[in-house]
Amino acid sequence: MEVKGSTPQAGMKDYRFFVDPVSSLPPYFSESLKYGFTGFMSRIGLGFNAFDNDEEALRYLQNEWGDFFVTFTPAMRNNKFFVLDDLQKESPVSYPEQNAAYLPLPAFGQVGAPVFGGDINKFCRHILTGKPIPGLSKKYWNSMFTPHAVIAYTDNFDGRLGDAILFAPLEGNAFDKEVISEGGAYFSTENSGRIGYKVLHFSDDSLESHVVRCRHSPLWFVSEDSLGDLISDIQELPNDGDVLSLYGIKFDESVVIDNIGHTESDEDKENLEGVSDVLDDTPVFESFDNAENIFLDRLSLLAKAKGLLYHERDLLNFHISVKSARLTILAGLSGMGKSQLVRLYGEALGLPPERVLMVPVRPSWMDDSDILGYADTTQMVYRAADTGISELLLDAEKHQDKLYMICFDEMNLARAEHYFAQFISVLEKEGTPRIRLYNPTLQGRLYNGQVYPAEISIGKNVIFVGTVNVDESTYHFSDKILDRANVLTLHRERFSEWRCGEIDKVPEIEEISASVFDTFRVYGNLELTDRELAFLDDLNRAFEESHIQCGIGFRVARQIDAYLKNIPTDYDFDREEGLDCQMVQRILTKLRGSSQQLHALIHVSDQGEAEGSLLQVFDRYKDLSDFIESRKLLSLKAQELKLYDYTI
Repeated sequence: MEVKGSTPQAGMKDYRFFVDPVSSLPPYFSESLKYGFTGFMSRIGLGFNAFDNDEEALRYLQNEWGDFFVTFTPAMRNNKFFVLDDLQKESPVSYPEQNAAYLPLPAFGQVGAPVFGGDINKFCRHILTGKPIPGLSKKYWNSMFTPHAVIAYTDNFDGRLGDAILFAPLEGNAFDKEVISEGGAYFSTENSGRIGYKVLHFSDDSLESHVVRCRHSPLWFVSEDSLGDLISDIQELPNDGDVLSLYGIKFDESVVIDNIGHTESDEDKENLEGVSDVLDDTPVFESFDNAENIFLDRLSLLAKAKGLLYHERDLLNFHISVKSARLTILAGLSGMGKSQLVRLYGEALGLPPERVLMVPVRPSWMDDSDILGYADTTQMVYRAADTGISELLLDAEKHQDKLYMICFDEMNLARAEHYFAQFISVLEKEGTPRIRLYNPTLQGRLYNGQVYPAEISIGKNVIFVGTVNVDESTYHFSDKILDRANVLTLHRERFSEWRCGEIDKVPEIEEISASVFDTFRVYGNLELTDRELAFLDDLNRAFEESHIQCGIGFRVARQIDAYLKNIPTDYDFDREEGLDCQMVQRILTKLRGSSQQLHALIHVSDQGEAEGSLLQVFDRYKDLSDFIESRKLLSLKAQELKLYDYTI
């Protein structure tokens, strides 16, 4: 290890260090000039001017980092330098194999928090059938590499099973390919070949001698020379994925799973039977499969217990939108309970108030510096905005298994296209998008650059919501916003139903982790039927023939598909109603203009009824949905056109 002093600015002393990697690099790195990996001590938790000289800095590195296995994301600058980013101290290594090459293995779960809450059979079924496995992002795995094996932490069931299970192809020396997407990691073998497994015990000296188990990253590293021993003696995985029964374990009968992955015996928990039990006892997620139903029941009961009057359909619609889209906007009359619904949802998730951020929008906001902050290059300091958004996003980045909510209250008091512009662009990206606070070249020069990095990753654990009122004091959203959001309008309930819906006792709440919430989501390929696709084509044709700037793009079609596949079962809300909701929330929100522009699409007939090409399309596809809400909205717009010659 070598250290050299660096002076990024007068009066500021930093120290650059150089290291050599022990694992393989992506192929494109080998094409650049090699000067070794370099990093700055100001980026590993130390400020500037931390040491008097190079020797003191080197001693610190050797004492604090010398005996640790370290991970980082490699990067190139100007095709010359490999720069250390996000340096992470993982595990102490008392057996360094100085000249050994280490191979990474994806590892799902961790000690004390096994994958899928200890249901290793579910993991087996996923890897056998090619279903996604949550827990591995593109940050930790490069698609140019295919893993030789995959690790899953498991419950050892009082010593009847090991601490982890290794999975590897029985034919070939690595998986054929892997894909990292929003749903998780997909693994496949060549020609759908067989997969083997091997139970691992951390007490095994040979395992501990040649394998590094990362504490913070979902990875193991095994020395290349020891890989053969690690995957030796693997057995073929049963076709049904039921490994537990081979060890005399019946998972469903022996344990229940709570929302943070702990296991408890059935004797320790009472069964949930009916509403009264849910109210009297803390809800217990018996498995990830029914966790969503328990949460939705809790949401409804909590609303009634607080004397809040929401239509059950609105609660379901809001939940489906939140889990299937990155941005949900609640619209409606002032005082309808839009902001309260956001707080209620956060409370039902079990989130503490500090992780549900309500941001009152100000009319003066012009760009994202008003909500995030800016780099003061005169004083060389980052000045965060007083909204608290930057701090919450930083906290969410550090605690990715915790859920966070950000609500832009009265979002259209200022032009969202201006102050929310960066979020609009970033949130539609797949994987883990990043929000930029300032130019990355300034990070090493700002006094608080360690506290406020140049960029923050936005994970799926952050939920974005907005509320809007439509009146003379607000701005209308452009299609840029409407294309990227579900816009829900709350139904107005009858006051006569208010008191009869109240429940005296508020249910006890357990926090739902981000990993459990992610199991509510359904990912996968496009599932819109041919009939539904034809319906969207006919709607586009109607828009084209009317010569207005409105239509359905591929982005909106994918979002409609995501919404429909995320509709929960066991509730009085089916795909037909979901399609109707999506017409109102995704497409008809953009229908605005003068009566002359929209006459072919919608108008009032001589008999006083709404008619037009859009209603004709709904009639032709009544087998898909009755389109009740869509017809109501079109009728309202037709009346607005007749009265005011314009509709918004």
